[in-house]
Amino acid sequence: MKKLSLTFYGFLIAFSVSATELTYTELDANGNNRALGYPVPIPVDSQLPVAGFRTYSSLLARLQDLETMSANISSQVIGTTRNNRQIWSFIYSDSDNLTIDGYPEPGTLQQAGIHAREWSTPEALAGVMENFFNHQNDHSLYQYLLENTNMVFTPVLNVDGFLQTQRYADKAIFSTYVGDSTQTPRDGRMRRKNMFNVDELLSTTDDYLLGVDLNRNNLPYWSTSAPISSSSNNQSLIYHGASAASEPEIQAMQNAATLVPTSRIRLYIDTHSFSQIYFTPMTDNDRRNTITEALAYAMISVNNNKYRYGPFIPGEGMGSTDEYFAKTYQIPSYTLETEPLNGGSDYGGFGVTHDGFILPEAEVNRLKTEITQATLAGYYRQSRPPAVNAISITDANGQIIFAGHWSRVNDQQREWNETANSAMIPGNQYQIWVSFNKPMRAIDSNNQIKGIGTENIHLPSIKLMGKALPYKIITQTLTISENDWLINSGGSPTGYENYIADALSVNFTLDSQLDPTQLTFLGLEIDAQDLTSQYLDANPATVAQWKDGAWFQFESHDNQDHDFGDVDKSIRIIDDGSPKFNTPVTTPPQQSSGGGIMNPLWFLLLILLKRFKRSGALK
Repeated sequence: MKKLSLTFYGFLIAFSVSATELTYTELDANGNNRALGYPVPIPVDSQLPVAGFRTYSSLLARLQDLETMSANISSQVIGTTRNNRQIWSFIYSDSDNLTIDGYPEPGTLQQAGIHAREWSTPEALAGVMENFFNHQNDHSLYQYLLENTNMVFTPVLNVDGFLQTQRYADKAIFSTYVGDSTQTPRDGRMRRKNMFNVDELLSTTDDYLLGVDLNRNNLPYWSTSAPISSSSNNQSLIYHGASAASEPEIQAMQNAATLVPTSRIRLYIDTHSFSQIYFTPMTDNDRRNTITEALAYAMISVNNNKYRYGPFIPGEGMGSTDEYFAKTYQIPSYTLETEPLNGGSDYGGFGVTHDGFILPEAEVNRLKTEITQATLAGYYRQSRPPAVNAISITDANGQIIFAGHWSRVNDQQREWNETANSAMIPGNQYQIWVSFNKPMRAIDSNNQIKGIGTENIHLPSIKLMGKALPYKIITQTLTISENDWLINSGGSPTGYENYIADALSVNFTLDSQLDPTQLTFLGLEIDAQDLTSQYLDANPATVAQWKDGAWFQFESHDNQDHDFGDVDKSIRIIDDGSPKFNTPVTTPPQQSSGGGIMNPLWFLLLILLKRFKRSGALK
């Protein structure tokens, strides 16, 4: 029996608490053993990925080794722990901090290992980073993100605590501390908090309840939820620390945000386990909240919707890191709780208390794949909204009939440059090529067009919209399939522009009704969704940017600011001078039975006469 103390308003109240060391096993549940029902994971020294978990030293060495082999990876010590160990962040991006078309790159932040016992999270984040290294020259999604975003990864924030859990990979302390539920495992493999005022010996039980919960040590809601979701008791599992950001690990986390210009941060994810959900704080910014929800479901969809979405009530919080980033930077911000949903029983285990933090080694590689897919979807969607880049139409002889492209004027604007515009002949065959500012599809290992994971994406649509004399509207819809996305380089008319599947090419025969001699207007309506089902920026002349928690200059077809895109109607082959971003529709005037145009006054008089007759005023 050890004597411990409870802190209330600066006073110490002594009481006794018992503690028992336990050992995790696969099958033996005798005495102080706790049988998981599957092999106890033990970290191994391996710089290469393994079917399980790596030691912290080899995991860090692996990520530092990737840096030496790639110009797209750099690293930075962002701070030190309570025990003066370095905390590392890794920046994945090319060197120019500009998108491929010359605009300032946006940034994302993702960390793991804030709670020491959640081993699956550093491995999951390392898996994301290793996948970026392995596919950095894929001419597809990974390369697009490396060349058009700044991604900051902090694979282990709570280094001291993580090392403690690996030091005692099959050991823990069971506590009957008054603030814990029955038989809550603490320290050793089940340490959650940092190592403030804690030595590294499991045999020293006077300190095993101490430390700070780093995910309760943040503004703006530090200490506001005590004693329910955080605590002022330094022995509580959710002790929030002496003051906001009192812990050097949290100060380091804030430093990581400075590795990207803060005005360009668009997404934050804190990776945890377990319960299979995207928790997120709601703010008083309705547009940010709506975007945050849509983004969560975009990430959830790629893994067959196995994860859930869990928004917090606006104005409430517990001092978590996602609250800090949501409020400070007005961005989508999540606490991602990875699998399992319920606990070790999800994998056929015996359901020992808290065994959801002990992921079986056999599940690790699959988890890394799924987290990578979801991460890609989130980064990709927040990188920028999709927009049309260029158009070309060629005839059967390869002659360019119509061509133009959007080019950068400054960070806010683009301009349309038309390089060819000749009359098309009804009944003739043509090929239309359309490119976009990002890859609109991914590819599999066999270079087949696909989405990310299991999500469904609507087919794109292109229409030729014509207006002919006197009052005739003509529409020709082109037939498009997913196979029309281009996987070979070369640009117009049969290759992608910058990345695989950032362009499509379709053959069509011009409808005979589109008589050029009668047309006063001919335009394109392009309806396409990117990999996360985001619609197009309908006004490519203005560059979409993130501002005050929402998209700015991301317009609908009527040129109004929008957060989810619309149909692009901006391209005119025959221009009648009507509003640029809303295809004109002309309704013929009412005609009399004799074929002439009825005078509106006579039409009004006729209506009045009919009403009088119905009322009996005229008989």
